[in-house]
Amino acid sequence: MSDEFDEILEPIAPRTRVTAPTGMAGPRLVARLFAAAGTPLRVRLLRCLMRPLGPLGAAGVAAGAFAAFLDPRGGGEPVIDLEAAAQVSSQQVHELARFVEQVEPQALQQFAGLVSSSSLAMATFSASALVLLYRRLQPGSAGKRSVTPPT
Repeated sequence: MSDEFDEILEPIAPRTRVTAPTGMAGPRLVARLFAAAGTPLRVRLLRCLMRPLGPLGAAGVAAGAFAAFLDPRGGGEPVIDLEAAAQVSSQQVHELARFVEQVEPQALQQFAGLVSSSSLAMATFSASALVLLYRRLQPGSAGKRSVTPPT
């Protein structure tokens, strides 16, 4: 009696692993804009990023750093005071933005709208963008990290 597993006609080739690019620009930019924002704007930006999260999502992102902002009565907007917003690191916001980008990308568009409505945040962002552009346009800038713009 023949068993169907006796003969293997051809070996199964291992699948190549496809990975996402390591330099996800959106969440990284969100983290930089958050770090450059003033504390009142940080509160609004955090609320915007946390809207799509449920309790489990807030607990699972950035080692649960955002779970403290959930309303204990279970609903509504996150409760974020100025002091707490100042303590959130850009790395935590980066992780939050990566999660939000997957769950509800429109929240990042709302984030951009909030930043663009703040003249101070836009000035900071413009200066940062100019420095990045200056670095990018320097000859042989692929390996350079610390180029200062002319004064």
